[in-house]
Amino acid sequence: MLKINVITEQTSGNEPMPKSSSPNPNCIAGQVCYQHDFGHGKLSKAERRTLIATVLTLLTMIAEIFGGWLTGSMALLADGVHMGGHTVALGLAAGAYYLTRHHAENRRFSLGSGKIGDLAAYTSALLLGLSVIWLVYESIQRLLNPTILHAREALLVAIIGLIVNLLCAWLLTGSQDHQHGHDHAAGHNHAHQDHNLRAALVHVIADAVTSVAAIIGLIAAWAWGWNWLDPLIALVASVVILRWAAVLVYQTGAILLDAEAPEAMREQVRQRLESVPDSEVIDLHLWSVGQKSWILVAAVVCHSEATPADYKNSLTDMPQIHHPVIEVLICRECDPAQIHTHQTRNSL
Repeated sequence: MLKINVITEQTSGNEPMPKSSSPNPNCIAGQVCYQHDFGHGKLSKAERRTLIATVLTLLTMIAEIFGGWLTGSMALLADGVHMGGHTVALGLAAGAYYLTRHHAENRRFSLGSGKIGDLAAYTSALLLGLSVIWLVYESIQRLLNPTILHAREALLVAIIGLIVNLLCAWLLTGSQDHQHGHDHAAGHNHAHQDHNLRAALVHVIADAVTSVAAIIGLIAAWAWGWNWLDPLIALVASVVILRWAAVLVYQTGAILLDAEAPEAMREQVRQRLESVPDSEVIDLHLWSVGQKSWILVAAVVCHSEATPADYKNSLTDMPQIHHPVIEVLICRECDPAQIHTHQTRNSL
């Protein structure tokens, strides 16, 4: 039977337990400081730009509703109400950024507040999916029961909506923070996505797509009387938007359920840990707790003398891993040469 020794430090039964308020200035308790914000305690560019996009959409909504009320234009009034839905979606993203930052140091969140953004993105994707279902229903009704289109007026509204959405999309795409200096293997970029920002961007792009579809359909109706083209294009756009929403629900749902990190990132961490001489990872758990924030719990069998600090030092080039917990098991029964041979064969 393989004999394994676990690295521990104990005091004998006759020795008093050390007090936490030790006067010794060299005590490690006064030198180690753990940050609890998991990298979410600062105001980010994404939060600032999402807030600007929210305010811009809100002002457009107010202007369209007020203009529709003054001029009697139902098209302006309807688009203003439609903008209200996107204001809620963008406001949800902006609010998630604020709450994440505000509660970053709140110890009641054991693993930080980063998942607030993923929860907001999940909710936003569900709302987008529901709005697409309504759009499909309305489009089918228009195909079966054609109505008179006020093409010129509706075209103006669609162009206004497209301009606002393109401006918001520019704001949001320019707010992504890019990380450099580490391996971008397959699936690694996906591991660092800001799903809250992506959900807001999907809402904006989805609205821009419907605006373009509306412009094409309205021009066709105005020029050739093809009233059927507008709802048909809307149906095609609905399929694309529904797929975006489904992918976002899948990705954020996996994070909320503590799914394991992508295999490429797991393998990268495994290689870092096994770079410590005579080491073999026997258990590894790596999951996301927010944008660019990961928790690692691993068990390593070492056939020489190594400490958890040695393994944590091997992860210094991966700052996105917070509070790594490394269990080190010392095996004194195996020949290290056999372990090297075993690891080489596994890597082939």
